[in-house]
Amino acid sequence: YRNGQPREVVIKDESIKSSVHQKVKADRSNPNHIAASMPGTVIKLLVSEGDQVKKGDHLMINEAMKMETTVQAPFSGTVENIHVTNGEAIQTGDLLIELKK
Repeated sequence: YRNGQPREVVIKDESIKSSVHQKVKADRSNPNHIAASMPGTVIKLLVSEGDQVKKGDHLMINEAMKMETTVQAPFSGTVENIHVTNGEAIQTGDLLIELKK
């Protein structure tokens, strides 16, 4: 308590080894990083690494709150890395795909 108000403090115990995989977050200053805009699930990847894409091409389909959304290429380029798989849960800011101009 502080000043009569309950306060919650979260402390990460570094001595505990976890099997939970921490997902890579997108660097918002890097235009090549395509990030998840909201939490959801990857329904279907529509591209593979090495594919050439044009601006507006559909890269993947996500489902969030019972609605499907399509992630589109913000510019023309090459799919350099894909960081998710079909059926994988994603959180806001997770790095989904890296494109290269």
